[in-house]
Parts: sequence; C-alpha cells; structure tokens
Amino acid sequence: MTSLDSQTINNGFGVQVDNATRGALKDPDFKSQCLELWAEFGGLLVVRGDDLSDMTPQELVEFSEVFGNIEQIGQTAREKAMVGDYPILRIGNVRDEKGELRAALSRVPQLTSDEDVRYNPATRRPVWHTDSLFRKNPPIGSVFHCRQAPPNGGETLFADMHAGYERLHHDKRAQLDELEAVCSLAHHDKKINAYSPDYPILNAEQRAANPPQRVPLVLTHPTTGRKAIYGLNSSTCAVVPKGAAVSDADMDRYDLEGIEDESVQVLRELLPELTGPETTVRWRWKAGDIAIWDNRCTLHSGTGYDYERYTREMWRLTLVN
Repeated sequence: MTSLDSQTINNGFGVQVDNATRGALKDPDFKSQCLELWAEFGGLLVVRGDDLSDMTPQELVEFSEVFGNIEQIGQTAREKAMVGDYPILRIGNVRDEKGELRAALSRVPQLTSDEDVRYNPATRRPVWHTDSLFRKNPPIGSVFHCRQAPPNGGETLFADMHAGYERLHHDKRAQLDELEAVCSLAHHDKKINAYSPDYPILNAEQRAANPPQRVPLVLTHPTTGRKAIYGLNSSTCAVVPKGAAVSDADMDRYDLEGIEDESVQVLRELLPELTGPETTVRWRWKAGDIAIWDNRCTLHSGTGYDYERYTREMWRLTLVN
C-alpha cells in the first residue's frame, strides 16, 4: 500500500492530501485510504494536486462515490447551474457568453480577519450550519471541487463538532443529549423571504408535503461512534425535549411568520465557543482542490469575495446514504 502525502490541518481536525493526480483518484487503494482519513480526522478531507483543475465531471463523480451515494439533481429552475447531465451543481458567479449567470449565487460578507470565522451573535454571521435538516433523510456529506478561485476571499469554513461536543462541560453535554431540533422547510423559506422578498415561500399544498422533521442535537456517528453537535440550520425553528409535542399554532408561527423560537438559543449561545480557532478550518481555495465534508459531524459556512472583480466557480455533489 502506497502511503499518501498527507498532513493534518488544525489540531487533528481535517486532513490535507497533497500531490494527488487524476490517475491517483482512480486508484482503489488511494480512494480507500482517503475514506479512512476522512473518518479519522473528523469528517474533513481536502485533496490537492497540480492537474486536478482539469479533471472531468465523470472523474469527479467516480472519485466521490467512495464516500457515499451521490444524490441526483432534478431538472428544475437550477438547470443552467448544472454541469451537463451530471449530478453536479455549479456554485459561484460564472456567466455565459450572453452574460447570464450559470451558477447558483448567494452573496455573503467577505472575511476581514481570522477572528471573523467565530460566530457573532449580533450579526448571526458567519451562517454556520448543517445541510438540509428539513429533509426526512438529511445528506451525509458533500463534495466541493474548485474550478476557479478569487485571489482573496471566497474561503469555506469548517468546524469540528466532535471536538465541540467533547469540550463542553459534562452537564451541558447531558442537557443536549436529551434535546432535539424541529426543522421545517417552510420556516427556512419564510426566514429567507423576510430579508429577500423575491425568495419563494411554500404554499399550503407544498407545506403539507414537507412536514417538519426532528433531528437530535447530539448525533452519534454511525461509523466512528463519536458524538457530535448537530441540528443547526436555517430550518431549525425550535428545540424541544425528545418526543415533545409542538402545537399547530406554534408551527404556524414558525412557518408562516418565520419566527424562530427562543429555545434555539441553546445552540446559538454555544456557537461562539464551537467556532473558535481551536476547532475550525478556514480553507483558502486553489483551483483543483477537492474538499469532502461529513454533514454528520461538521458545521460549515461560505464567505464572500469581490463579486464584480473576480470569478469563482465551484462544483458541488451531495452525498446520501
């Protein structure tokens, strides 16, 4: 077995594999070692190599499959943001020859210092989150491949929720162990609509088809057995004792008015501690980089860049069971 050129990124969280090639990404032994490293170092793996910026969508898909099943993307309004017929979503500000956007674009503030990675309760930035908790089966992770990166800005932030949980006082851990988050797509959409009125909200039929889901605030990883903080997303509208009922009137407030219950503060109050420099990675992208993060034991957040001067293009795949 060939040893990978790897190094840990921050206090045992995250691992970087250097000098990878497109050929190596096809090698079963290389892929197997990457999968092992992904689990060993907290669910964050970054692969870097000089020729990876030229890899094909098919090569990216085949490498990504070792980490989980790849979710298919339906032909929706995001069609122009898809990479051909592949289950890859293009994210950034890439435009076609007519000047039309060819990617999913979300404008967020650019970081001004390393301290900006820590969650700020006053601004609620960065938007640290776990993906798609409003789904019956949330994704297990994602793959991000950098095609073009701005010279500065546009970093992706990752936080180690295994370490975050283990650093808490045992009384706080015991408290969180008994709680679960109520996560609603309707709440998520209404919350965004409040500051971005063009963002669509669910109608009554769509809301009925997407009922709220429950997820634990502490998730035991099915592979490693380690516990991690979980349950925070823009869809998180309340935190309740496991199995506790939520009234229809409260759900109407959460979904139709976009109100977040005060109980969610049990998570938000922890975020400044969970997203400090000891347990986070601020990944500065280089064209060709491939990052795989585990949605079950990490938080992540995007950051901004100069959208008018620079071009950023990322390819994203979603991993499911």
